[in-house]
Amino acid sequence: MLMIAAPLALAIPAAHAAEPAGDNGDRMFAMIDANGDGKIDKAELTKAAEAQAAKKGDTKPVDSAKIDEMITRIDTNGDGAVDKAEMAAMRKAQAAGGDAKQ
Repeated sequence: MLMIAAPLALAIPAAHAAEPAGDNGDRMFAMIDANGDGKIDKAELTKAAEAQAAKKGDTKPVDSAKIDEMITRIDTNGDGAVDKAEMAAMRKAQAAGGDAKQ
């Protein structure tokens, strides 16, 4: 799970740290959801992961296959993107130390 979620894990911590208490990830989600459609697609997730990696000095391209695997794992409704409910389920599973897909 950690290897598959690594790209998203790069994007979440910095945004999550800036969230006010009780935000439940809405601000972080909105930051990644560049087009505001309520879903995070492959392009948006790739861009967020690359931006977070660049902040750490890593300029290597994000592994596209890992982004695909991560989206597939979290995307419980099969639409090819991650919505807020799916993101919340992933965060809940991570907090519990379990699998992102319930």
